[in-house]
Amino acid sequence: MKAHLDGPILSEDSSEEDEPIAVPTHAQRGGDVDMGGMDEEEDEDMALLADDPTQGKPPKLRRLYQAVRKDPWSIDAWMNLMYEVQHTLQHIEDARPFYILFLEQFPTSAFWWKQYADHEWRANQLDNVRAIFDKALNQLKCPQVDLWAFYLQFTKSTVMDPITESHPPEEKKRARQVMTEAFEKALDRVGYSILSDGIWNQYIRFLKEDKEPQAIFSIRKVFQRALPIPMHQLDNLWKDYEQFEKSIPNNEALAQNVFKVLRPKLDAAKSIFKDRKALMEPLDLDALPSKTNTDPQIGAWSQWIDFEMTNPERVERPKWKAKMRYVLECCLACRRFSAEIWYQYATLELPDVAATSAIFQQALEAIPDSCLLRFAYADHLESNALLNEARQVYESFLEANPSAIAYITYMRFARRAYGNKGLDEARHIFKRARRDPREGACTYHVFTAAALMEFHGGLGDEGKQIALNIFELGLKKYIHVPEYVLSYVDFLSHTNDDNNMRSLFEKVLSVMPAAVSKPVWDRFIRFEQSMATNGGDLASIIRLEQRRAAALPDDPSTKGLHSLVDRYLWMNLLEESSDKLYFDTYGYTSTAAASKRHLQAAKPPAQKESLSTPYNGPPLPDFLKAFASQLPLGVTWNGPVADADMVFQALCHAEFPSREEIERLDNAASDGNANVMSNRPTHDVFRDRQKQRLAKLN
Repeated sequence: MKAHLDGPILSEDSSEEDEPIAVPTHAQRGGDVDMGGMDEEEDEDMALLADDPTQGKPPKLRRLYQAVRKDPWSIDAWMNLMYEVQHTLQHIEDARPFYILFLEQFPTSAFWWKQYADHEWRANQLDNVRAIFDKALNQLKCPQVDLWAFYLQFTKSTVMDPITESHPPEEKKRARQVMTEAFEKALDRVGYSILSDGIWNQYIRFLKEDKEPQAIFSIRKVFQRALPIPMHQLDNLWKDYEQFEKSIPNNEALAQNVFKVLRPKLDAAKSIFKDRKALMEPLDLDALPSKTNTDPQIGAWSQWIDFEMTNPERVERPKWKAKMRYVLECCLACRRFSAEIWYQYATLELPDVAATSAIFQQALEAIPDSCLLRFAYADHLESNALLNEARQVYESFLEANPSAIAYITYMRFARRAYGNKGLDEARHIFKRARRDPREGACTYHVFTAAALMEFHGGLGDEGKQIALNIFELGLKKYIHVPEYVLSYVDFLSHTNDDNNMRSLFEKVLSVMPAAVSKPVWDRFIRFEQSMATNGGDLASIIRLEQRRAAALPDDPSTKGLHSLVDRYLWMNLLEESSDKLYFDTYGYTSTAAASKRHLQAAKPPAQKESLSTPYNGPPLPDFLKAFASQLPLGVTWNGPVADADMVFQALCHAEFPSREEIERLDNAASDGNANVMSNRPTHDVFRDRQKQRLAKLN
């Protein structure tokens, strides 16, 4: 090869391949972006089970716990364990470690957050209950209505129930304010659910307990907020509202006007409720997310999400986004490891940069090894000019999950994001990739990407030379990899470098194992056939085909007529002719299939005799042989096609002479040796044309 490894980013000393990767200090610190638990490895699933909480516990509980240790993602094993905990361990001190273990594994399980809070409440551990609600509702944003209803029950019990008539008015007012804020918080999160009717009714009953005159306005406002929402028990809620308005003195005229305005909204809500209910009925909102089990509800979730995306209630965008958040959070509670749903949630928050970033960070805490989510997050930061944060996303990913695609994407980011310095940044990343000793961190793909980045970097001949250096450096490690060799060939083809292409082919084929060399041989032959600068040389092509046949003795495509396919094939073009029988025999049923023959192993002939003795169908009876011999040959007809129905109708309506008339004409014939039936025209145009075609075929 003519290239020399003297480019500005490479050195002759190949020992640099053995140097350890140097991770920047800011990558080790974790940077300024809170990436949560994204650096956790899959093997750390068992870390939360390191301490054995079953010491001194019943044998059955210990057996169930061991089953969970054996398979941390077995939902059945966890369910058996937790139900046994509830049945056996009455003291919260004994049960608490199991709740913690379970909720660390399944943090979005609102059902078990409720069970945990209830157990702590029964033990009168009120501070622990408040901490549970803060974790589940504020931090994890569990969207289940039952958990919010339980939170309201706890708040009423601890805030409102202790208040008696003897308490000062300021204290009563403060307690009611706290309870009102709790209701508003719950309705803000789950008030759009079809299951939220219970919370709305509780709120209305709570407001009715207020004896202040202005409470009427608050009650009316809540009724009017609730009635347009598609949910259960809308008819009962409407009746309660009618009774409320009619119970107000001198309010009949106003009530009738309000009823006229609200009635169409109520009817629309009832109609949407039917559709939404039908979509939600197949869903198990308390299902646990799993990394191993296939989710049978994927289709049902998609249908519900697609329905809500259409904004069936035609509300303004902020309200619609709030509804979509609820739907997507419900889905993520059951499908926490679905990257598609996380991405959909993140894009919902656009163009709010902070909110979108927060969703991406939550997604990467759930799925830390998702390269697609990681790259999408980095693109989001880059598009908002947060380059340092975007860079940290790549750094943290490479530290925890090194891969070739991560390095390549990082190089592309650096090249486009840092302007004039981008190429130098990309070179530095490529150098790091080559020095990274971890498995899969630097494959031949990285060399190809780096070389093409230099070639297209706008440096002219200098970029071309650097790209050539990189390809040569990669060839030291990947000379036995056909894909890398072919990518190098593609590059040389772009530069129209015939000499280096031939040298590369010869160098590679001299050391590449025959088992994997066929694509390279085929490409070498195609190059000589159609890409050589001087048009190629037939003698060289034939010799090269013979070399390929010798190198691949067991490959049917190098023998006989098969060896000619590459020579005469252009793109997907191969003439349909009598050769079709041959291609059909070997599995080539069309020119398109023939064009792809180099990607498939040629099929050996099923029966050798089928090539010399074509099958003509079952033998004909003797009385049909004479008739069949008079039929036209089975050659392709390229002329006009007759309409058989019209011919049949014409024959049916034609007036032929009777047999008596034909016999009379025969008897009256002057020569006495021929009759009408045997006389044929002197010049039969049809038979003349048939003879001409047969002559051409012969």
